[in-house]
Amino acid sequence: MSLRAFAECWNQFFFQPKSPLPIASFRILYGILVIANLLLLWPDWLAWFGVHAWMSLSTMYKVEPGIRLNLFTVIPQNDRWSEAIFWVGLIWAAFVAIGFLTRLSSIATFLCLASINERNLFAFHAGDTFLRIAGFFLIFAPAGAALSVDRILRVRKGREGLEIASRSPWAQRMIQLQLSFVYFFAFWWKSMGAPWVNGTALYYLNHLDEIHRLPIPGLFQSPIFTKVGSWLTLALEFSLGVLIWFKELRYPLLIAGVLFHLTLEYALNVPMFQWEMISAYVLFVDPADLERAGRWTRARTAAISRIRFGASPSRV
Repeated sequence: MSLRAFAECWNQFFFQPKSPLPIASFRILYGILVIANLLLLWPDWLAWFGVHAWMSLSTMYKVEPGIRLNLFTVIPQNDRWSEAIFWVGLIWAAFVAIGFLTRLSSIATFLCLASINERNLFAFHAGDTFLRIAGFFLIFAPAGAALSVDRILRVRKGREGLEIASRSPWAQRMIQLQLSFVYFFAFWWKSMGAPWVNGTALYYLNHLDEIHRLPIPGLFQSPIFTKVGSWLTLALEFSLGVLIWFKELRYPLLIAGVLFHLTLEYALNVPMFQWEMISAYVLFVDPADLERAGRWTRARTAAISRIRFGASPSRV
């Protein structure tokens, strides 16, 4: 491939206008996930992020020195202000979900996510890191170009037509690449460990009682399933990291990935991790398929409404 051909492929991949439906759909899921994360943290909010938290702000800076994007360092040091960050984050995340003041709400939500992460690094896992990185790129995405209150207002004011205009997908591509990196490097590090290569890794995972959620049937703890399951995990993570970019393999891999994460959600108590991974799958769905899914959903909702209210005595 010549350098010119490579540049054309690069520009086409990152900058050729595409439908904003996938990134708009992800925006909705992202906002919901941020809300869910905040609500899960709320019962122990002050224990994690308060003035007298388990990890003090000064100790956190000794663990991770340097300049950090952290609102907790600029607010007055009392618990009311710490709680205020929760409510501010919750409100702006709700705005992200509905697509109201989308750009501004994306910035505010990212600042809150970054702040709580920097306030206590030990309260989060890799899925939260992915969500935060995705939130950064969402700032630059045309996330309010569809399925948003902002678009409804623009259409009503005559600033846009009814047809959704195509936009540059580079921010969407960056989130897709980040998801691929998560899977590929998970495969890479696992492949360098003997338990995953010899097929015994799931045995140890099944015996981590501190993170078990629901009982695992005995069949799935057998030696044969343990080996096959360990190897299939490696194969799936490699595929979701590399082969996901081949259109012919995309949907089967996305279905396999959903089943994989739902299985982990059943077995392991790692709050929100599985849903944070699954949420980004929508970015790999063809916009035409999203439109068909939307039409089918609207038709089904209308049909159910007609059946439910059409037989009402008040309509007879």
